[in-house]
Amino acid sequence: MKSRPSQLNNQVIGVTGGIGCGKSAVCDYFADQGYPVIDTDLVAKQLVSKGQPGLVEIISLVGKGYLTAQGELDRKKLATVFFSQPQLKQQIEAVLHPMVRQAVRAQIEQLKPHHRLIFIAVPVLQQLNQPEYQIDHVLLVECDTQQQITRVQQRDQRSAEQIQQIIQQQAPPAQRLAIADSVINNNRDLAHLHTQAKAWLFKIIQDRIIP
Repeated sequence: MKSRPSQLNNQVIGVTGGIGCGKSAVCDYFADQGYPVIDTDLVAKQLVSKGQPGLVEIISLVGKGYLTAQGELDRKKLATVFFSQPQLKQQIEAVLHPMVRQAVRAQIEQLKPHHRLIFIAVPVLQQLNQPEYQIDHVLLVECDTQQQITRVQQRDQRSAEQIQQIIQQQAPPAQRLAIADSVINNNRDLAHLHTQAKAWLFKIIQDRIIP
């Protein structure tokens, strides 16, 4: 794991991890503690909502067959091709990622004067190094592959084969570990995850206050 110099104020924490590892659950805990959380997946969804320019760009790539009768993006239908067609996935990401980065940067600039810790949920590992995110510390949430599959099956009703396909397209654990500053292992229940998140939060605050 790599280290970055600690700063006394206004740190941006990038929270990452593979599908089903628990990064959203960790971010929910931090939000419950009063810290602002920016979810890049949610930002992306907002950018492709009805009437938004991101939707126009995506439909120009995949066609109007991916619109619902209400003129909204048919996310479930798009998901069936997004993870099975790598070239299309890259094209969609090339459209959306710059928009997401710009929107996230604007949120960070608004939040920084008022919060000493800001959390950003970033599922795509390569995005952590983008200058727009201004990330000071990378927190990785990890778990075993079987845990990932079980959780995503319960959450999304996907088949094990579909989940394996998604996992294979994400960065492998070794690559995630190489970019992380700290790690939370989430192989147990939610209560244990909250205990670890609380301990991590206490430690980073202490490390930033006490040289």
